[in-house]
Amino acid sequence: MTAWNFILRRVIVTFVASILLIFTYIGIAYAQTPVGGTAEGAAMKNPVPATESSVVAGRMLYMEKCAACHGERGDGHGEGVGDYGKRPADLTRPHYVYGTTDGDVFNTIQYGVEPSLAMPAWYGLISEKDIWHLVNYLRSLRKEP
Repeated sequence: MTAWNFILRRVIVTFVASILLIFTYIGIAYAQTPVGGTAEGAAMKNPVPATESSVVAGRMLYMEKCAACHGERGDGHGEGVGDYGKRPADLTRPHYVYGTTDGDVFNTIQYGVEPSLAMPAWYGLISEKDIWHLVNYLRSLRKEP
């Protein structure tokens, strides 16, 4: 195999891999959680018990990944407020716009919400187990109706 053949193969493989990544990202972008949640989200069961250690793990992750926008107390008053033209959700409310079940909250974190609300999808960036820890922490923040 000549050097040019090797280089050409590397370019083709890189190009195909890039196209696959783009289509994967597009698929994730269109999987964003709809207003009101989904039947799938409502049916999902949280596999991580809401133990004190899970809530603490969720809080640590929240402070690292979420507090900048949603605020340290989860009230939507983070430093990123207004950067995207919309206020981040107040996570202390008893009900959420994109569904309040554990599964709906999981899906919102994993897939994000409509682009106009600037909630990123954390799919592939945070493990599923860690997302469930976040769900347990967020549940601890909610005020009773």
